This record gives sequence, C-alpha cells and structure tokens, in this order.
Amino acid sequence: MKNYIQTPRGMSDLFGEQADYLLGLQDMLMKWTSGFNFEFIRTPVVENEKVFISTLGEDSDVIEKEMYELKKREGGEKYVLRPEGTASVTRAYLENGMHSWPQPVKLFYIAPMYRYERPQAGRYREHVQWGMEMIGSKDPICDAQIIQVIDLFLKKLKLSEYVLKVNSIGCSEDRKAYKKELTKYYRKHLKNMCEDCTRRYKTNPLRLLDCKKTSCAPFKEEAPAIVNHLCKDCEPHFRKFLEYLDDLEVNYELDTSLVRGFDYYTKTVFEIVFPEKAMSVGGGGRYDGLIKALGGKDTPAVGAAVGLERLAEVMQMHKIPAAYFKKPAVFLVQFSEEGRREAMKILSLLRKHNIPVSEAFSKTNLSSQLELANKIGIKFAIIMGYKEVGQKRVILKDMQTGEQETLPYDQLVEELKKKL
Repeated sequence: MKNYIQTPRGMSDLFGEQADYLLGLQDMLMKWTSGFNFEFIRTPVVENEKVFISTLGEDSDVIEKEMYELKKREGGEKYVLRPEGTASVTRAYLENGMHSWPQPVKLFYIAPMYRYERPQAGRYREHVQWGMEMIGSKDPICDAQIIQVIDLFLKKLKLSEYVLKVNSIGCSEDRKAYKKELTKYYRKHLKNMCEDCTRRYKTNPLRLLDCKKTSCAPFKEEAPAIVNHLCKDCEPHFRKFLEYLDDLEVNYELDTSLVRGFDYYTKTVFEIVFPEKAMSVGGGGRYDGLIKALGGKDTPAVGAAVGLERLAEVMQMHKIPAAYFKKPAVFLVQFSEEGRREAMKILSLLRKHNIPVSEAFSKTNLSSQLELANKIGIKFAIIMGYKEVGQKRVILKDMQTGEQETLPYDQLVEELKKKL
C-alpha cells in the first residue's frame, strides 16, 4: 500500500453518512437554539493567546498542555487555535460594544475547537461544540434557562436518561476560605496523589477536585464540600437555581466535587453525563468575572457547551435519525449521445422544481445504470430510450414493482410530485 500523507493524529476527514449525520444535527440545533431567541455568532478559529491565558487559568490543562500555538507572530503577539468558545464570545462581546445592547445578550455558536490532548474514544483534537452564552444578568433563572434549552432538546430526541450534575463553587471570597480547608484535608494524602495533583496542591487546590485519574478518585469522595462555605449572596443564588430546575421538572444530582476545568467559573457549575456511555457530553456554568478579566466592566454571565461528536455518538446508539441531505428518489438513465443531451435538460427541469436527482452520465450501459439505481435505493428511474427521445418523451419506471409508463416531458414533473 502506498504511503500517503495522513491526517494529523486526533483529527479525521468527515464525509459520507457521518458527514450527513453531523450536518443534520447541526441543522437541527441551529433551528432549535434560534427558537429560544439566541443569536448566532461566529468568532475566528485563531485568537490572541491572551484571550485564554487571562481567563482559563495559567495552570489549567488547556493552557499548560493542550493549546495549538501558531509559529508566526504578528506585532509581537502570539496566536493560538481556539480551544473553547466562551472566552472568544466574551472577547467579541467587548470588542463589538454588545454591552450597549439590551441585556442579557443571548448568543450561540456551532464551531470547531482544537486541543492537543491524547486522542481516545469521544475525545478528539478537533471537535465541534454547540455553545450558548447569556451575558449581562446575574439572575439564577438564566442559569436554569441555559439548561432548559439543552434538556428540552434531549427530551425531544427521547434522550431523557442522562444525569445533570450540579454544584456551586461560590465567589472568590468563598473559594479563598474553602481552599484553606481543602489543602488541610489533602495534605495527609499528598504522597498517594498523582503528579498533576501534587503540583495543583501548590498552585490551585480547587483543581484537585477536577482530577480524572482513578487513583485520586477516593480522595475526592471524602473531600469537604464547597456548598457548605457559600456566602449570603451565593447560597440563595444556588438555592433559587435549584428551585427553578424543580419548577422545570429537570432531574439533577448534587455533585460537591464538580468544579469544571477553567478558572473563570463562579457560582453555578453543571455537567451532562450519559451513564450508559460513562461519558460527559457537555457542561457549563456561570462566569461573572470573565469579562472583567478581559478588560471590561464587571458583567455577570452564564453559558454551556455540548460536544457534537459525543452527542451524535449517543444519538446513533439509540438509532435517532439526523440526516441533512435529502436522498434522491429519481435516477436518470440514458444510453446514447442524444439521450445524454436530453437527460441533462431533464435534470435541469427537475432541479428547478426541487426534485433531487441522481445520475451516471459517464456510463452508457442500461443494465449498469439500473443496477446502480437499485444499489442506492432509487424509487423511480427515468429512461431516455432511443424512440422516446425523438418524441420528447421518457419512460418512468417504478424500481420496486417494475411497472413503467411513457410520459411527455411536460407531464413528468407533475407525475413525479404525485408519486413522491
């Protein structure tokens, strides 16, 4: 086998049925999200690295290990491939003066993200995220609204067997007091923790709860809970948020070890998990300090993101359709030069009336074309016979029953619309 140039590790070509499925899912999500009055936004794939370093946390896995950096600098600035969408959207919110719009500003995106991490099932270096952001309100009903959009979409697909894990990590003052108790607890386990956790213990103890390694899992279970350290503002915010989820009949599970992986999160955090796949498909939370970190004024905000490849995997497991392309039900068959010329005219006529058509104009053998039509599941074949072409007529053959009839060109469209 010839040694062709390969795709980068952790990335893949998208075509055929998989492309059709993901495009269909994207189309569903575009219509669904805009129906909740979210406005679509597209940000550049390439961003200044400061957008992420100043918001995600310098000791986060993304900043430390997973960002794709561009070799070429511009004006002394370093640029990277976007690893996540929230920081990019808030940068756009500031740059484009959206603070002057009616608040909260509701934005959504469906876009590729890039992370240099170890490829494994459900985890790719290039992946697409469906994300929503509500910027400009501190009301906990916005937290519940974001979850409502996702919950109703999953229920519409009959994917209600998921677990919504929720927690509150409070404000900066809450976390300051909590970190002292957390480090005191973890001190006695230091020698048994992984290398990353040993480092995080010194740099950012809260990240100890975000460790995914099984060797550190038992320590998380016994760790003190941050919800017991919430201030007089954060505690009622979280309580009200849970009440809204109850009102919406959204099932949730309190997970006191849930902190998410980025420094910008405050108060509410949540994650959507499908136990049958032992996989998180998405999550989010509140990030009231992010816009200030990017140079703006204190602006409350909340958001969420769902991985499309992971969601598609769950949907396909449950045999939920999501086709984008309408497959042709008609095949044009020709076997002479004059028939080919007439067939091209018929093709134009059918497409003008939005009838999808398949053909094999490079073939002239009748049986090979009909065999191909059968293979791709065509319902009707339009045959340009020698005699019929001279009379401006076609043979319309039902590929399932074998029945056929002869029609003039000007009756073909009407007859097909009846049958299709």
